[in-house]
Amino acid sequence: MLIVVAILLLLVSAVIFTRAPLDVAMVGCLLLLVLTGQVAPESAFLGFSNTAVLMIGALFVVASGLRQTGAIDRIAPMLIGRPKSVRAVIGRLGVPVTALSGFMNTTPLVAMFLPVSLDISRRLKVSPSRVLMPLSFAGILGGQLTLVGTASNIVIDGLYGEQIATWAAAGIEIDPGWILEGPARFLAVGVSGVVAATLGLMFLVIVGPWILPNRGMDTSNEDTDRYEVRFEVQSAGPIEGKTIEQAGLRHLPDLFLVAVERQSKRLAAIGPDESLQPGDILCFVGSTSGVRELRSIAGIEVEDNQATKVNAPTPIRTLVEAVVSPTASFVGRTVRESQFRTIYNAAILAVHRRGTRIEGRIGDITLDAGDVLLLETHQGFLTSHGRGNAFYLATSVENARFPRHDRAPVAITILLLMIISLATGLLSPVVATWVAALAMVGTRCVNASIARKAIDFSVLITIGAAIGIGMAVAESGLGTAFGNGLVDLVRSVGGGERLLLTTVVIAASLIAQFATNFGSAVIMFPVAVSTAMATGASPLPFVLGVMAGAGSNFLTPFGYQTNLMVFGPGRYKFTDFPRLGLPLLLIVIVSATIMIPMVFPFR
Repeated sequence: MLIVVAILLLLVSAVIFTRAPLDVAMVGCLLLLVLTGQVAPESAFLGFSNTAVLMIGALFVVASGLRQTGAIDRIAPMLIGRPKSVRAVIGRLGVPVTALSGFMNTTPLVAMFLPVSLDISRRLKVSPSRVLMPLSFAGILGGQLTLVGTASNIVIDGLYGEQIATWAAAGIEIDPGWILEGPARFLAVGVSGVVAATLGLMFLVIVGPWILPNRGMDTSNEDTDRYEVRFEVQSAGPIEGKTIEQAGLRHLPDLFLVAVERQSKRLAAIGPDESLQPGDILCFVGSTSGVRELRSIAGIEVEDNQATKVNAPTPIRTLVEAVVSPTASFVGRTVRESQFRTIYNAAILAVHRRGTRIEGRIGDITLDAGDVLLLETHQGFLTSHGRGNAFYLATSVENARFPRHDRAPVAITILLLMIISLATGLLSPVVATWVAALAMVGTRCVNASIARKAIDFSVLITIGAAIGIGMAVAESGLGTAFGNGLVDLVRSVGGGERLLLTTVVIAASLIAQFATNFGSAVIMFPVAVSTAMATGASPLPFVLGVMAGAGSNFLTPFGYQTNLMVFGPGRYKFTDFPRLGLPLLLIVIVSATIMIPMVFPFR
């Protein structure tokens, strides 16, 4: 047992005081536990085939499908609008995530809202670290609203049902008040969960921005006035008739709408309430990354639909910057005269010349040696023309994406069917998520290559190792000894049943931070039942207390899957989690201690 404690302390020290990647530290810790004989190899590595790991792998693919079709960009405004401050982001993200987490698994929700949160942080020019941790914590709070909110609740409910059956078989008298059925069973954990979720969300919105770290954001040294690009509003598109504000064109990252050309008139100094009409030419000024984001918005196309005439399917399209060579055959000609698109299978989106952006219709621009062309083309362009006589240098723009907007309704349908399956239990969670993932690939919402790249294996490795470490904690007896020790301490000081309940919740929550919510559920359930039997009290309050504690993974990044999912993108440190998580854990403990006995008395 002492060896397990020492290895866990080594793990925590490695994460806090070194730059060791979390997945490497976790696997290293697991290997030490195996080499020292604290856990059998078959138990240690069983976590890598756990359904939670398989589910998260599938959910990465589902999220990629939503992203590649632009579906996520359509869903987000309907649920959260367009917040303009960090507090507004936390509140508008937190409420739907918390509410939905009570009725479906938290992981797909965070997977769905993670790219939305990153987009919003870029628009507001704030660090992702200011919004991602509250996203995960909101999901965790929502998991305590109902029985199906988190898997540990279901595990504990199953253990309690088996315990009742064992007592009945042994002839032990069972009080009818110990048994819950129907809606009462489904909503029992919400007695304290609703209060904790409400107070927790208020805390995240009001106090969270003061505590959350600022880890910076991805910034580039690009010239924000590098290019002028011209896009046309499509007839019957999703932004036709909307104002500039409603269409989401007002606060684009690294991009500014300088004018709208309508029926040969140029409207400058456009207000946010200006309605967009079919055929409007939107003139934007911005950097390469700004144009990259603009290209993913549904309802607008490059002027004269030149980009749609490029012979390349959406999955292999990319943006390229190319410097014109003096020997290029099109030097001295206009873009229209050069037949550039026909010859190079590439559409010119913008031109930059000697530190100055070139304005006006692309077809009328006369090309010159040294011009930097921003092209929409195919991935083979660099191989075919990148080192030819026409260009000095050609480089691909990173992370350029071209959503298949026509597949967005299909992706949304797949997502809704997955949510229905998860919420109703029509399919097991792992089957439902993998069916959805394969449907995304099968319906061409995302191609197989991008789907494979979307799976973050470092997250999967970390979760698999965390489950194995939890097995070691359970098998060594460390978790049981810890829980029993706390309960014995309360008894020794003469604490009553409410203090015992508080201790059970605290013990379950602390074990969950390192042994995961599953490990905490398995370890603390017998402790809770034996505590109730020893005092002659109803076991139900203590069982609900274990649910509340085991589902409160706020203090460590590896305590819960969603914490791991935001750890990397948010650039968090280990110590960031307890700073914000400890007050939330106290809210859960106090809510459980007060509310559970009020509805489900000890006697």
